[in-house]
Amino acid sequence: MTDIIEVTRSMVANYMSQFDPSHDMHHIDRVYRLALHLAEQDALKDRVDLTVIQLAALCHDIGDRKYISHQEQKENIEQFLIRHGYDETKARLVQKIVDNIGYSKELGWNKEDPDADWRDTCLELHAVQDADKLDAIGAFGNVYFFFVISGQLWGIMRCAAYSGAKDIPIHVPQLDPILHMTQKEYTNQKGGTAINHFHEKLFRLSSMMRTPTGKQLAKKRDQFMHAFIRQIEDEEKVIY
Repeated sequence: MTDIIEVTRSMVANYMSQFDPSHDMHHIDRVYRLALHLAEQDALKDRVDLTVIQLAALCHDIGDRKYISHQEQKENIEQFLIRHGYDETKARLVQKIVDNIGYSKELGWNKEDPDADWRDTCLELHAVQDADKLDAIGAFGNVYFFFVISGQLWGIMRCAAYSGAKDIPIHVPQLDPILHMTQKEYTNQKGGTAINHFHEKLFRLSSMMRTPTGKQLAKKRDQFMHAFIRQIEDEEKVIY
């Protein structure tokens, strides 16, 4: 069988090369490493399929709704894996995990869904979910010269990178954040700001973590983000 991890990583690297720095291969690699780290902790160790986690982490942003205009040529993950010799049942699981990754998707979940029990019990899903959330919070972003510094900065800088790529204002003091948005409100939102995004999404992520280690890491990163926003608010008082 082809080295399924390497061939998948090559496919994903080519796919992600079309996107802005908030969603590039550096982001994918961080999520990949975080997911493996979570899987190696006692709560998940020896209870998960590491290859499934690796593949789902690599593919988790294929088909991301934020870049829907780029999706016409997107690869079908399940068929790609099967075509390269991977087990069909496991390929289907990887596809299912990827299909369930994303904050807006989670907002639409409810206990009546047919997959509700699976979402609550699939540890491979939890590892990739938490890893993706962890890379959205904290302070680091996709700015390469920060790569060797503490992993605390990814979330803030990724938010800034995405906002710049999409021409989203950094801050509009007169525009209040919309709290507790539903899935429909979140996906249809217009006219937001980078700073409001912290209140509308990023500050909510730590409470949505599924793994014990993910919860611990998220708490520290969440505290860092709050300190950052407090600094913004202090500076704003002087200006306005």
